[in-house]
Amino acid sequence: MKRILIALLTASVAASASAVADNQKALQAKADSANAKRGVEIGGSIRAVAQLSSFSTDQDPTGINKYPDVERNEFVTADLSFGFRPYETVRANVIMRLGGGMQEYFAAAAKTLEAKWLNVEGNIGKNFYWTVGDFRQELTPLTIYNPGIDIMYEPTVFARKRHMAEKEQLLEGNKRNLQGANLQFRQEIDPMVGEIRAEAFFARVNRVSVLDFSGAEGNILPNDSLAGYATSLAANTDKWLVGGNIELLPMQKNIIVGVTPMFIFDNENSKTYTYRHFMSRGSKPDEFNPDELYDGDEPKSGLYVRQEINPEVGPQNTLVLSARAGADVAGIMQNKNLTLDLVAEYAMSINKKKVLGAADPVSGVVPVVEESENGSAILVNLNAGYKVDDSWSAGITLDVVRNDEKWFNNLAQSPSFFAQRVLNSDKDGNTVKYGVNSPLYSTFDALYHYSPKFSPVPRILQTNDDAFWKGQTESYNIAPYNKNSWGSNVYAKEQLALINMMMDPALQLVLPNGLATANRMGIRALIKGDWQEKVEAQALVSVFNQVKSEFEGIVDKVSYMEFGGGAKADIAKIAGLSKPAEFAASYKHSESTTNMVSGLSGTLKSDFINVGGSFQFLPRVGFTAGFQMINTDYGSILGSIEGINPNVGLDVPLVKSKQMQWMVGFDYTVADNAWLAINFGMINVTNDYNTATLGATTRNLPDYFNKTVKGDGATGVYQHKFSQSVFEASINVEF
Repeated sequence: MKRILIALLTASVAASASAVADNQKALQAKADSANAKRGVEIGGSIRAVAQLSSFSTDQDPTGINKYPDVERNEFVTADLSFGFRPYETVRANVIMRLGGGMQEYFAAAAKTLEAKWLNVEGNIGKNFYWTVGDFRQELTPLTIYNPGIDIMYEPTVFARKRHMAEKEQLLEGNKRNLQGANLQFRQEIDPMVGEIRAEAFFARVNRVSVLDFSGAEGNILPNDSLAGYATSLAANTDKWLVGGNIELLPMQKNIIVGVTPMFIFDNENSKTYTYRHFMSRGSKPDEFNPDELYDGDEPKSGLYVRQEINPEVGPQNTLVLSARAGADVAGIMQNKNLTLDLVAEYAMSINKKKVLGAADPVSGVVPVVEESENGSAILVNLNAGYKVDDSWSAGITLDVVRNDEKWFNNLAQSPSFFAQRVLNSDKDGNTVKYGVNSPLYSTFDALYHYSPKFSPVPRILQTNDDAFWKGQTESYNIAPYNKNSWGSNVYAKEQLALINMMMDPALQLVLPNGLATANRMGIRALIKGDWQEKVEAQALVSVFNQVKSEFEGIVDKVSYMEFGGGAKADIAKIAGLSKPAEFAASYKHSESTTNMVSGLSGTLKSDFINVGGSFQFLPRVGFTAGFQMINTDYGSILGSIEGINPNVGLDVPLVKSKQMQWMVGFDYTVADNAWLAINFGMINVTNDYNTATLGATTRNLPDYFNKTVKGDGATGVYQHKFSQSVFEASINVEF
């Protein structure tokens, strides 16, 4: 396996370098000709990472936390894409993933070989196109969309890492990964009437996976129970989508009118069960007498109980209907230097759910009834701009949003980023599941790192019969699992509510579910300018409010604001240098203000700074550097008010947080997505907690926190500092 991967990597790098250095167009023409004759196309990507991360803190001098301070992630993933075309009108596509851990080279069982993508596609004539199997879909931000994270002028050294983490999950922009069938029809009528496009799709968008005893693989909060909120990422049934899209593009395709109906539902017959240890939810092994578990040498009955994977979810039954109209005014005017288009979309959702009705006064039986929630969403998008060839360009993008509190479409609201702990997760294994509320969480760790197959250490080293389950954590089983914050999951409504309570305020404060976020109304503006492709600048302003208070009688209203700007300069073009050189910087401020009915208010503020540069000093050999800093002031947020925020690990209020990351390195760059990089960096985090009044649990504080001291004495503030040094070598080649 290792030899095969090395050979493929060497060949792909050499081919890419030759194509870029010599005559790329000629080689591509020859390749196309060969592919046409053979009916076979080969492509893919290779990602390899060797990473060493070291955790350090001065606040555990006696070594209370005895778990490893060092974590090594070494892996290679090769995605080989094959396209087979036996006939002109039929094509089969498959992506085979070969994976292996460098540290497990001699363990054959640690190698992986799987088909990550498989479909058959074809066409009938020039108007009908079909796909069966895996496919990607993106329509509009209110219908089918995979909202992500946008970081203005992200330093190259970090952007590459995020690119690799997303590609590991086969993500492509805002497209959703679906599995089923897609049928498309297009017919050009005439230039004025235009073209009609019709599309139908049937897909499975989520499926219950086989879980371990704790439910860690696929769960948001394994071994936890929150009334009214889902804990399983996969819900407890298969989730399906049936829908269509019809569009008419008259006036030489400069006007669009479209409608999209969709039906999202759960298959109740696919409900899945698992067996869990009866002590697995909130019980401590040392609180039980072993004599209570066994009759002699045999386990007592009921040691494991049969449960639904997630009894509090679904079944979903949601109808979404969207209608939109727009015009490309610049296209109608045939002005190539002008950008002016407007699209308005209205969507409605009817979400049916089963609830408990009123008890019968005679029999006392509580019936299960079905009720509907009707929601609506409005999105208006305007793009306006002007450019002068070889001189300058300027433009503005406006998004006007009005989504009510009952609007629900999880095909557009499920985020692609759900913050997870990655590096040095063994240090806080019991609290990893709490994500942003985990003691050792940092935004940068969740954004930029991943491990396809991580093997954690057991919590207890014993050889008796109880060692297996006593050595497990409360967040995951001691078995290989995937660590990655990125994905294309479609969540249930209860899951979305829980995820939004665990969102990262530095990244997702204003629109955690993209432009389809429920209970939002306001406007977002992005202004962008460019001068001769040498200097580029952007400015962002967003102002939103909740349509309706989520906690009537307690919270009056919640408002959101975001603004920022940045610039990028191509130093090489400005100075006339022969080798690439670029510098960029940006700043963004986000805040939310909660006004209480009582007159009190609290504001959460977060500032995000990015500075980075990349410079080549030899042919293809360059230097990259990046700096990021996040300062968050939580103020008097609602997490400490009983009844507002359920307990998701935020036991002790977080007052302030300061995160800083820097990284420098050298790279050998062949093309945009083909590089070899060696980097070293540091993540530093300082969190201030309000410990004036401590409850019975302090899960979001490190295990070496001394409850008797209450942090900083009389002030009641505990300041927790830790750092992570990261040394890594990475290869990314896409061909």
